[in-house]
Amino acid sequence: MKKRFKPRKKNTLLKKIIYLCLLSYIFFNLTYNLIYNIYLKKLDNKTIISHIISNTKNNTSNKLLKKYQNPSKIIKDNFVLKEPNSNSIDVVNNPQPPSIYIYSTHETESYSDKYLELYNITPTVKTASYILNDYLTDLGISSNVEKRSVTEVLHNHSWSYRFSYEASREIILNEINNNNYKLIIDLHRDSSPLNHTIVNYNGKNYAKILFVIGAEHQNYLQNNAVAEKLVNYLEQEIPGITRGITKKSGEGVNGIYNQDINSNMVLIELGGQYNEIEELNNTIEVLSRVILKYLEGE
Repeated sequence: MKKRFKPRKKNTLLKKIIYLCLLSYIFFNLTYNLIYNIYLKKLDNKTIISHIISNTKNNTSNKLLKKYQNPSKIIKDNFVLKEPNSNSIDVVNNPQPPSIYIYSTHETESYSDKYLELYNITPTVKTASYILNDYLTDLGISSNVEKRSVTEVLHNHSWSYRFSYEASREIILNEINNNNYKLIIDLHRDSSPLNHTIVNYNGKNYAKILFVIGAEHQNYLQNNAVAEKLVNYLEQEIPGITRGITKKSGEGVNGIYNQDINSNMVLIELGGQYNEIEELNNTIEVLSRVILKYLEGE
């Protein structure tokens, strides 16, 4: 009888060892993830983005790699999300005078953080501005991205959000008047549903672009002509990538959007709140090529 029960004791001991190993593994993973997330939240954006790119390249189990096989589809290679500086403009290190000026009146407008929420990153129109800046630099185009905060101007004047265009005007007026910019972009994102802000072309998703022109100033047709050229170039690249041009006037809208300052100014709605970073990146890459074509045609 004793011999018959010996194997049972061995099996019981083996089960205990397996259970202990499983518990240790679960405890280790929970502890690691807790420390990992706390640590990530303390990192600056530059370090986090470098971490994303590094992990996407090297870790086959990474969630991002499963979604995007190429890290440049997440964020443009070598892209660095720069922290805002209330007293300066980010100037690309390029010997030629800047041709493009990019700013965002509604600088807090954000996109989907899908596949980036793990890294505590929510892409905004400011993020998109720096990605565009980076692509333009690759093409040899010098550009300025406005770093001064519209939100800060609103706060300083105790203005509500509806005075955003008055606030951005304070920031951009001298900058535009003192420089010979060939194209000035006020970058926004739309709030339309995803089926209005996405297009698939040859198996790749793109965030759609809508141009908005304020029709309540006497020279708006010149701004509209700039938008028409850009729309034509964009549609030649990717059919259906734009939603055309909408002209705004009348009650309930701004009607000018500061475009009376310069005839080379356009307002671009890049995608919407449900677009992902990959879709934005795909469109921005196309937009940068179109801007080059536009400048060469001037």
